[in-house]
Order: sequence, then C-alpha cells, then structure tokens
Amino acid sequence: MKKLVLYTVVILAFCNCQNKKETKNINPENIKDINQIVEAIIIQDSLKVFSKSEDSIMFCSELRKLNIYIPPSNNPDYILIPRLDGMYITQLIPGIIKGITFFSSKDSLHLLDQNSNPEKLRIEKNIITKLNSTTIEKIKIRRKNKKRSRFYEMTIPVFSVDRKCAYVQLDYQCGGLCGSGQAIYLKKIKGKWQNWIG
Repeated sequence: MKKLVLYTVVILAFCNCQNKKETKNINPENIKDINQIVEAIIIQDSLKVFSKSEDSIMFCSELRKLNIYIPPSNNPDYILIPRLDGMYITQLIPGIIKGITFFSSKDSLHLLDQNSNPEKLRIEKNIITKLNSTTIEKIKIRRKNKKRSRFYEMTIPVFSVDRKCAYVQLDYQCGGLCGSGQAIYLKKIKGKWQNWIG
C-alpha cells in the first residue's frame, strides 16, 4: 500500500513538472524592437487608432503570445488542421517571400525558443498614451454591456536569430462573426523596422 501511494505521488509530481511551461522575461533590447514594430505597423498600415473620437478603432495595449508548434507528422500527405492558438513552424520555415528566404532552418530553434515568451506583453506607456487603447478585459466588459467593440490585437513579434526579420499577426475584431487578420513580415533596414509584406 505504501509503495502504491509513493508511486502515485512520484507520478503526480512528474506530471506537474511536465505541465509547467517556463516563461522568460523579454530582454530590454527585444522590448525596444517590439515597440518599434508596433509603431511601424500602426503608421505603415495607416491604422486609424490614434484619435480618441468615436470613429477611431481601439488598439489592444497587450500583445498576445504567438505559440509555434511542431507538426505531428512530416508526411506530405498528412493534412495539418490550422491551429487557433498559434501556428506550425512549417508555416514560417522555409519562409520564401518575394523570392527571398525570410526565415531559414537556422532560425527554427530560435523561433521555437520564443514559445517561452510571456502570455501577454504590455506596450510602452508612451505609445499607449497616443492610442485609443483598450485591453481584452475591457472589451469583455463592453461586449457584456452590448457596446460596440471594434479593435486591433497584435501578437508579440517573433524574431530571426540575427534579429533582422520579424513576424507578427494583426487581427481586427468587430464583434460576432465580423473580423479579419493578416500576417505581417518585417525587416530591419538601416535600423528601422519596415513592413516587408503583409
């Protein structure tokens, strides 16, 4: 009986250790790049999020983590069902955009390592003050009160090993079945982040 209890405790402890995902803090250099990317996307895509008027669209001040998964099979006949909570690494690598390799196989481990990013990351305050910003919690309250809630939500960018390429998902939600999304590839050119394709 004692052995059964001991085995059960050991198995439960092992399972708990396996279920905990280690999250890491994002270093200040990455935070700076992330905030520059947010500003670049808002300006280069002409998102109408600056004004506090009723016509302005809200922008979620919390970036959400983009989960990157390894597909369960390498069989080319295996049909991957798209993930709602992220994407497969095979969708990023090999990433050939405009005839140029965007992410290479050298980036694969680095991209997967970014799964340890926090679930949410708040944009810098000096950017938030310029925007008609919101949070997911505020959106839930607005929807519960049957108020109109159009907003943009962005993922935390994932970077290549050399930190010169980044990938972001930008979603537009307008309630019910209304909404859209886009994948945005950015390159750092002469120290500035620019939309490569989106």
